[in-house]
Amino acid sequence: MIDTSTPDTAGTRARQTGISLIEVLVSVFVLAFGILGIAAMQAGALRNNQGAFEQSAAVFLTHSILDAMRASMQPVPDNPGQWVVRQGYVTDNFICQNNQINGGDALVNNDLADWLRNIRDNLNGGADDGNACGQIVCNANNPNLCTVSVRWNNSRSLGGDDAQVVSTRSRL
Repeated sequence: MIDTSTPDTAGTRARQTGISLIEVLVSVFVLAFGILGIAAMQAGALRNNQGAFEQSAAVFLTHSILDAMRASMQPVPDNPGQWVVRQGYVTDNFICQNNQINGGDALVNNDLADWLRNIRDNLNGGADDGNACGQIVCNANNPNLCTVSVRWNNSRSLGGDDAQVVSTRSRL
């Protein structure tokens, strides 16, 4: 007669098939850790992307006020072929609020007010807290050689400064 019973396995270990709960937990932990790392990288990328946008916007804003200054230049009374920057555009310091605009005619004051509003809207998220400011300085010897600067808080970006300044120098 043939013995069909199973062999005695009391002293040997049976072969395991499938995966255990511990292995599943370890793999879920590794996957979760990887997803958290990707989320952190995404958050950093968004912050730096915002900083890059603000840098580009600051350069654009310096050029926009220079274009407004070029468009509204006035002739020199003594020399009909010479044009100079209209009075009121030049600021002694950074101006951050509309009440700091003075000395110009209605066109100049409107240009500066619009410029400050655009600075606040594009570089400071619309907040009127004095962190986003602009400055226009023209050379005393050559009044058509001007430097326009924009300052804002860029501390959210990697390596950003809480008083980030972008300046553009141009001959009008």
